[in-house]
Amino acid sequence: MSDCPIACSPRSLAAKRGFAYILCLALVLFGSACSREEPADETVYWPELVRFDEVAVRADGFARAGDHDSVRSMRPELLDAGRAVTPATAPSNVADPQQVATNLADLTNLLDGISAEGDDESTASLVLGLHPVIGSLMEAAGMPHVHAHEGPNHGFLHPLFGSGGAQVGTAEIKLHDDAGDLEVWLTRGGHGGEPWRLALDTTLSLSLPDLGQEVTLAVRDSERNEDEYGAATIQDGATAYFVFPGETGADASWLIGADFAAKAELSFDDVTTGSFVLRPHVH
Repeated sequence: MSDCPIACSPRSLAAKRGFAYILCLALVLFGSACSREEPADETVYWPELVRFDEVAVRADGFARAGDHDSVRSMRPELLDAGRAVTPATAPSNVADPQQVATNLADLTNLLDGISAEGDDESTASLVLGLHPVIGSLMEAAGMPHVHAHEGPNHGFLHPLFGSGGAQVGTAEIKLHDDAGDLEVWLTRGGHGGEPWRLALDTTLSLSLPDLGQEVTLAVRDSERNEDEYGAATIQDGATAYFVFPGETGADASWLIGADFAAKAELSFDDVTTGSFVLRPHVH
């Protein structure tokens, strides 16, 4: 009979190794924080994590829309961005070094699974697991979970391209998961540009080819065309704000749900976003 206690079983040893790995990560993070002696109230900024979050959100959208080809093509970018998020790149002033270490271990496991190149469904499932871990990691680090591709109205930003292929504007598109209604704000140039005001009779077309659906966005009314905050958006007889279904009574129930995701394209005149994944703002 072996005199090794139960704690020496393979499963127990694996658990010990996992604990040791997390402990080492926590010590590295703690040591880094102590060595730099930065002000405790300094804003936590982790550029590698911010970049990875942006890449992971795009991959998450493709996975939710069932676009396995796009998920597969994003794998190298996803792994490259994810593996840049390490204890060595972590800020010195993270709020909870031990929890950060735990989240980094979870993240490593997910990335290892994605790099294994399993079947499409398994890979998509792992990709969908990234965002919750990233959110927990940002919380443990003490940094705000704000996407660079989110606009001032908490919609998602998408570039608008002219007939020549160059970016001419930006559309902030906000789908409300609880009602299925859509709002679009247009700006000229990149994010933060001036409102791109169009004639009040302009309509925007949003097509969702995989669902066989197409919706039309228009002004809410020709007097004030109020946005969701009740602010008038008409100036000099033009507006940069368009909605669906507005007061049309059109059915928007098929757009309802926090897990909704579908490939879409917004267009008007000769301007288009090209294909993107439409996802909701979750209330």
